[in-house]
Amino acid sequence: MNEKRIKEAETRVKELWETNLIKRLKEPENFQLKKFYEMKAKQRLRTAKVIFKLSQSETEKEKNKLPNDYNDFSEVFATSYYAMYYMTHAYLAQEPKIKLKENTRGIHTITLFLILYYLVKTNKLAKHLYEAYVKSLETTAEIQKLSLEYFKKQAIEFAEDYETSKTAREDFTYKTTARAEAFHAEQAVKTAEEFINTIQQLLQK
Repeated sequence: MNEKRIKEAETRVKELWETNLIKRLKEPENFQLKKFYEMKAKQRLRTAKVIFKLSQSETEKEKNKLPNDYNDFSEVFATSYYAMYYMTHAYLAQEPKIKLKENTRGIHTITLFLILYYLVKTNKLAKHLYEAYVKSLETTAEIQKLSLEYFKKQAIEFAEDYETSKTAREDFTYKTTARAEAFHAEQAVKTAEEFINTIQQLLQK
């Protein structure tokens, strides 16, 4: 694992504590929050699987009165990412017993730093799952037009614009062949499922 990224995560997490953007949780609040995030993660994963199936199956399209050319693979990517995002926060609520302050800006980048600090640095999360999380974040950012340079340079700041989001979704659809899009969407679902299963095993220890 790149030591530079770990060092940056250490610096960012220290800043979060110093600026009171991380809150220490007590029992049973931490357990309740863990259950909430875990439920959200599983819901997002189920949603990703449903959308993927609807996008692939002619029978399902007919059953649900959808046009034959229906697919929403970009939503499969985004929903798979959020499944991992929520599961990360489920872990943080139970293990180090922390949560981010409400309405914290730049929460997706901050979550990446928290994964590095609390899961990767401690060897609790395999490198390939961390890399898959990063890729999923980048793909979702591309689809939703969340500025990647902004993510990389600002740990606290966050911006999203509806019109550019719409344009990015259209570009993603036009630039990617249907077959390749379906393949990568399937991989996104599998990765999210592996990520969630891994975190669940950590939560049970």
